[in-house]
Amino acid sequence: DAAGKKYGGWIPAAKSLVEVEGRWYGLPVFYILAPMLYRKDLFDANNLKYPDTWELARVAARTLKPKGHPTGIALSQCADANLFWRSMFFSFGGTEADPSGANPTLDSKELREFLTFAKAIFNEGMTPEVFSWDDASDNRYLASGVACWVHDAISAYRTTEDTNPPVFKNTFLGLEPQGLPGKRVSVAAPNVWMVWKFSKNQQAAKEWLAYLIDNDLEGMVQSRGYNMPYLTDRYKKPMPVIGTDPKLQILQDFPKIVAFYGYPGPSTTPIQEIVNTFIFPDMVTRACRGKESIEESIKWGVGEYRRVYAKHKQA
Repeated sequence: DAAGKKYGGWIPAAKSLVEVEGRWYGLPVFYILAPMLYRKDLFDANNLKYPDTWELARVAARTLKPKGHPTGIALSQCADANLFWRSMFFSFGGTEADPSGANPTLDSKELREFLTFAKAIFNEGMTPEVFSWDDASDNRYLASGVACWVHDAISAYRTTEDTNPPVFKNTFLGLEPQGLPGKRVSVAAPNVWMVWKFSKNQQAAKEWLAYLIDNDLEGMVQSRGYNMPYLTDRYKKPMPVIGTDPKLQILQDFPKIVAFYGYPGPSTTPIQEIVNTFIFPDMVTRACRGKESIEESIKWGVGEYRRVYAKHKQA
């Protein structure tokens, strides 16, 4: 943990990615945030409040879809779907595993409330095209001028900036919406680097990783604010790129609400299999398609979680 000691420690969620029984097995290098990106001109023209809660986001989508400006969150097997529906679920008070990571906690009142809400926001504010979206679809949706809001990494912001200046002018960012009052959990895409035990050049690899972490703010600059650091001292304001853009400054406050897969537990082997096989977004998709009841979708999803956890416990 030399880097942590050198740079003021790590953001709260970092340990969940790399620590096993008190020992660190990797170096958190950067993660990718996903704020709300919304069309302020459309909101203002329709007297809509900034989407600081998921309910306000739903109202906006319901209002603007009939006017040709729906929203969209991928309901498909892509990284965005894995991330963004979890953010909503966790913000409604749901959890994926217990704090130890040993047991799944998906089956809950909060899951039922979340899926009921997810189905409503899909029916009222989205179109079926989200069933075939990939990770760049919401970028294109915002940049096209169609979307009233998207929940995405700032790649959507940059795509709009580069391709549609009039829409970009009216595109603003917000924190992760609240589900329950005061509850914001933003699930981010983590990037952690490790050195194989069988590597024949471990010392050079470790020295290179040390160099990389010493210069991680350069990664923010070269990625135009996309790569977010894990080290606490890096959050001294103003941060590179995002600290000088008034629209992006809010990203400097995200470390307090960032979480990763398996929340509130660590990133375990069962959770990684669940992520890689898209069980969570598949469950949400089943509920939103409406071909089965929400309880049937839950039964399938909870069953898959339990199957994966049981397999790894036996192993």
